[in-house]
Amino acid sequence: MNQHLKELVCKLKRGDKMAFEEIYGLFHKKIYLFCIGYGLPQVDAEEITQEVFIKLWLKRTSIDEDKSLNSYLYKIGKNIIIDEFKKKIKIKATQEYQMSLIIPCNNVEEDMDYKDLQKQMEETLMYLPERRREIFELSRVKGLSHKEIAEELGISTKTVENHLTQALNNFRVALQNTNFLLFGLILLIL
Repeated sequence: MNQHLKELVCKLKRGDKMAFEEIYGLFHKKIYLFCIGYGLPQVDAEEITQEVFIKLWLKRTSIDEDKSLNSYLYKIGKNIIIDEFKKKIKIKATQEYQMSLIIPCNNVEEDMDYKDLQKQMEETLMYLPERRREIFELSRVKGLSHKEIAEELGISTKTVENHLTQALNNFRVALQNTNFLLFGLILLIL
């Protein structure tokens, strides 16, 4: 690493915002193009680039000024990209699995049961306490892990687990009077 960059890293480690801005100016475009090289859309590439620099700032005190800052930034970027790909794969697999469970039917009675069940689920979701509903949607709709939810909301993973357990219990209670077959199906989806 050249001397000027090494000095910038030392200043960054001490919390110097001007050094951070200079590093940002030097590496922003490189990291952005690195993300584009992975086939990401421009919006996603920009978002990940911003996340790289947020992580740089948050982890500034642990940076080794004797190692390549360039490599360090690319490593952060690559890890974020991999995490995003994993998240998208998980969401897509979950959606495909859920869709495979819902078999279209021509039976009017089954169709009505399904609509009733769907309405019951939507109502139950709306009556969940706000935080519980938010955690449930982050987990089951967006596919975030307990750890990711905890970090996003600034709470412990145990709190996330408790809210999800309570939400599932709310659904079980609300759905216990429905057709047993449909009830089993919905529990599988949840």
